[in-house]
Amino acid sequence: MIRFALIVLVSFVVMEFVSYLAHRYVYHKLLWVFHKSHHSPRKGHFELNDIFPFFFAAVSIFLMFISASDPGRFDILALSIGITLYGGTYFFIHDLYVHRRMKSLSLRIPILLQIKRAHAIHHRHGGEPYGLLFFADPRRVAREEVKEEEDVS
Repeated sequence: MIRFALIVLVSFVVMEFVSYLAHRYVYHKLLWVFHKSHHSPRKGHFELNDIFPFFFAAVSIFLMFISASDPGRFDILALSIGITLYGGTYFFIHDLYVHRRMKSLSLRIPILLQIKRAHAIHHRHGGEPYGLLFFADPRRVAREEVKEEEDVS
């Protein structure tokens, strides 16, 4: 059971790095044609960028299918659960909270406010931070905000 929980936790953490790399090198380069909709005002409930969560969900569902086909592969099930938990966390924080797809969701939790500020910097400049959870370094965000204010002055 400890091994199962450890695989879930590690896969959750690794997904932040996968998300960072995909966002930086795939979404902002190779697949910008889809991702640019996320950096533009949304018209309606959906945007082209919404295809990316479906890809990660499909990977997770496929892994769950494999683990269901071979009950001895609990490690694959744990991996898919970690990916799913990361996806749910990302959806809640990024889509519902940061981008206010759920207008009534208003939280005053310091780490979430920091993530929101860091993501706003990403949208203003199109650069760092590309990650969501572990890359919202408060010192870097503060430096970027100061630098931005100095550039405007």
